[in-house]
Amino acid sequence: MRNLLLSCFVFSLLLSAGCARQAAAPAAPVAVPAAADGLQARASGLDQVAAVFAFDLSGASVYVAPVEIDYRKRFDRATDKLRARDYELETKDREKLNGLMAETFAERFLAPRNSRLAQRRQNADYVLKLRLENFSLSAPLEPSAHYWRVYTQQSAYAVLTGTLYDRDGNPVMRFRDRREIGDNFGRGVRGSNLDRFTSVTFWSDMKVDMRRAFGSLDKSLR
Repeated sequence: MRNLLLSCFVFSLLLSAGCARQAAAPAAPVAVPAAADGLQARASGLDQVAAVFAFDLSGASVYVAPVEIDYRKRFDRATDKLRARDYELETKDREKLNGLMAETFAERFLAPRNSRLAQRRQNADYVLKLRLENFSLSAPLEPSAHYWRVYTQQSAYAVLTGTLYDRDGNPVMRFRDRREIGDNFGRGVRGSNLDRFTSVTFWSDMKVDMRRAFGSLDKSLR
């Protein structure tokens, strides 16, 4: 039992170190021209926000397309008990993520504008395409017989990007921001930066972080 606990602790430290390195050295944001595609850069708490002049979404309907995910490349080794696919979201998790994204976008961005979600793309005034680039889970969402208890500094890392298109397919707003999802700094176990990773904490952290992101986006375009 002592050896098992030691193995779990060492594994959690390795996961945390790798995740910390990922978050510490993200790709440098690409500067948005003042009027690229007719979009003007806006001051924001996010890395980048740009929109058309006099951007107004009042009373509009928006269809949120399924989220695209670009996973951070992992290199499988013959000695590894887990594979890269173990760190990817299954179909049911992708569907849950799509619902969470649409729900939080509607709550934080559309509701203040008296706008609403559209259930079908063809009925929408606008279409929002979201993407998680360089997405990296700190550990697999499904429990593993090899690693049943894992402690990490954060639930995941990603670069969140989004582009809003009008009915003619013209971009009217876009944003980009690095997200350290569920950062445990200052609130970990016994004063450390480590917290137990589970699917429950991941989804809770994701919801909190997306609410912050879309809330910040809302303030940028007021």
